[in-house]
Parts: sequence; structure tokens; C-alpha cells
Amino acid sequence: MSNMENLDTQLSEKERQMHVYEESVAAIKMEQTKREAGGYAVMAAAIGYGEGALGEGRFGKVSHAAKLFCIGFAFLVPSLLVWRVLL
Repeated sequence: MSNMENLDTQLSEKERQMHVYEESVAAIKMEQTKREAGGYAVMAAAIGYGEGALGEGRFGKVSHAAKLFCIGFAFLVPSLLVWRVLL
């Protein structure tokens, strides 16, 4: 094996390592971008829900009715349990 053949294998190995490194860095950056995009999507959904639930539209009215139902249920259940268990 001549010195030139040995140099060719070293160069091809360095090229292969550089290619693998670049692919790995690109995959890591893509994963970070996906994670950030997911966080933005969650925040956009939460803000949209908050604005919709507090608005004057149909969803706002349904949301308000659901809140009133939950409050009424929370006040009604203890008295029903007392009647059921004690009486």
C-alpha cells in the first residue's frame, strides 16, 4: 500500500465523518424546531380558547352556562349526600 492510497482512505473517512456530523446537527436542530412549534401551538390554542370563552358568541355563552352548571353542582351535591346518607 502506498502512501497515496493511505491518504485517500483518510480523506474519505474524514468526509464520511463530516457528512454524519452535519446530518446529526441538522436532525438536532429539526427536533428543537418541532419542540418550539409545539409550544407555540399550545399557547395559541390556550389564547384562542380564552378569547373565545370570554367572548359574546355562541361558544362564550355555552362556556358561561357550563361554569354556572359546575358551580350549582358543587353547591347541590353536599346537601344531596347529607339527605342520602343521614336521612
